[in-house]
Amino acid sequence: MDLRKETMRKLLLLDADVIIDLHTLDLFEKVSKAYNICLTRNVFEEARYYKKGGAKIAIDIKDVTIIEDVDLESLRKVKREAKESRLGIDPGESTSIAYLMQAEEEITFCNL
Repeated sequence: MDLRKETMRKLLLLDADVIIDLHTLDLFEKVSKAYNICLTRNVFEEARYYKKGGAKIAIDIKDVTIIEDVDLESLRKVKREAKESRLGIDPGESTSIAYLMQAEEEITFCNL
């Protein structure tokens, strides 16, 4: 990661829908210039394409931080609490919320 990205504020995108919407609105590049975009591996893999003008366009995400080390106990807690609350939560959201629970650094998150 370059020095500029290291000094930028971190923005965790909680779900693939955020990435898809930002691409659909032509805002992903603008946001990524203002923030160090962080994604869990699940969210990164879920964001495959977006639709615009009737066309299906592949998403090619570059220059983002991929989070690999999500604490399993935090992940279990998220899934348990979601189930108890009868919330539907997908793997990308689960891993992102678990990461927020364990993160020690300041991080902003977005879930359009």
